[in-house]
Amino acid sequence: MGSCETSRDAHGVGGPRVARNPGYEKLEQKVKALEKETEERRRVEEALRESEIRLKTVLDTVQAGIVVIDPETHAIVGVNGAAGRMFGAPREGILGNVCHNYICPAREGDCPITDLGQTFENAEQVLLTNSGEKVPILKTVVPIILAGRQHLLESFVDITERKQAEEELRKINEELNNFVDVVSHDLKNPIMSINGFCFLLLEQYREQLGDKGKRYVEQMQASADQMQMLVSDLLELSRVGRVVSTFEEVSSVDIVRKATQGLHWRLEAKGIELVVGDNLPTIQCDADRMHQVFENLLINAVKFMGNTENLRIEIGYEDAGDVHRFYVRDNGIGIDPKHHRKIFEMFCKLKETGDEEGTGLGLAIVERIVNNHSGKVWVESKKGRGATFYFTLPKTP
Repeated sequence: MGSCETSRDAHGVGGPRVARNPGYEKLEQKVKALEKETEERRRVEEALRESEIRLKTVLDTVQAGIVVIDPETHAIVGVNGAAGRMFGAPREGILGNVCHNYICPAREGDCPITDLGQTFENAEQVLLTNSGEKVPILKTVVPIILAGRQHLLESFVDITERKQAEEELRKINEELNNFVDVVSHDLKNPIMSINGFCFLLLEQYREQLGDKGKRYVEQMQASADQMQMLVSDLLELSRVGRVVSTFEEVSSVDIVRKATQGLHWRLEAKGIELVVGDNLPTIQCDADRMHQVFENLLINAVKFMGNTENLRIEIGYEDAGDVHRFYVRDNGIGIDPKHHRKIFEMFCKLKETGDEEGTGLGLAIVERIVNNHSGKVWVESKKGRGATFYFTLPKTP
């Protein structure tokens, strides 16, 4: 007979002690670990389901259409609500279809995305609805990984309203341009007639007019000249930007030389020394427009030299990294800093400078030309201490 071990409690009461089976303990531990793992997996799956629901809710509420494409088969494997509405088809009818049935159908058989691996950002394409309507869209394509394979996520927005607005704006601009041309032409004819009659009066009736009459006719002639200059400047201002510029590689030395030759007599008449830098570069620009920039800046400098001694105008250049930086500097009457922005406005003629000559459009034309070259123009000056007009041009337009 075997003996049975006993144990006693604190009060000395004893009882049998049963030995635990080691195999049972291991099994119990495994069951507990399995239960813990199952609970953790359940939480992960629940979180995943909630995440998928949130993602689906977000995708179905955004205004942009979104589709996921298998690059190997060109098949649409995912689609959100907005894309379905734009296609005019239920989601079930879209899934599995090749992408060019709906998006950029003109590229069928030559898809730059799925065939060549290219991506697009804000590319204008065409969407074809179930009813056959073509809708202009702005599309972005990025690669994503799904189930261990690369797919393409395409998002797009309907730009029909934008395209319609652009067309309306184009028509308005065309009408405005035609209006400016017609008005300018119709204004020039009577101005030329006034000038012609003034010339005839002075030539044929000088004695009969007398001194007072001649002054009146000369004032009429000066006013007609001023009006003709204004019409010409307005027409030029309207043309800047709407006439397609031809950019070419030209020597800025040649542009400056032509601009200064046309003003040679004015410089000599005022005794102005002209200094041109010897480092002027070759630039990419519309040569005719750039000639106008230098010419207008030179005319502006000549007008406001004042009574300064040793009158001097300098045309120079500074290499400013990605841009060319030119300047036209004078030692004239200068400009109060409070007017530095104002002088580039249309019809600006500062009273304190005694500006009676010109139309007040010269610097406005300069700014518009420079802006159309993707450059900037500004002035640095103080009253009584000359002025320096700077403008920049991109080295790569």
